[in-house]
Amino acid sequence: MLADYFDGSMDPRLREELDSHIALCEPCMRFAKTYRTTCDKTRELRMDIEYQIPQDVRSRLENFVRSAALKYPEMVKEYRDQAEREQREKVEGLILAAIAGKLSSITALLVETHCAICPVCKVYFDGLPRAGSPAPGAPPTVIHSHVTRLMESLPPGEEFFLA
Repeated sequence: MLADYFDGSMDPRLREELDSHIALCEPCMRFAKTYRTTCDKTRELRMDIEYQIPQDVRSRLENFVRSAALKYPEMVKEYRDQAEREQREKVEGLILAAIAGKLSSITALLVETHCAICPVCKVYFDGLPRAGSPAPGAPPTVIHSHVTRLMESLPPGEEFFLA
């Protein structure tokens, strides 16, 4: 949520609420400043690292990965299948947590904010409590894609569900 706040992509109403809260809450004000500083320093570090990797090392690494993929295509397929399976399970887990009312507060806010601008997800998530369970099979592709991006926007180490 703070990433959206700082880059200006947050819903304006939510931004106003957060501005008001941060202005009155010293711990949140300190956290927001620390978060912004951390993001700025990380961005600088990432740029330094990107430009410090010698081109010949990049080329050798790229060639190694490509040749390994050609040499072991079954392992690449197995890895991709496993990654897709794990992603489907995570999306399903988030949807089940939403039905059970067990989303973490940050995830619930992300879903709510997203649903405010995405009518497809709004209809899907609004229909979950009435259904009591997700429709059999995988959620529609657009829902899967949006839920995946929501999960990727969670801070590192943040779980999307309540224990």
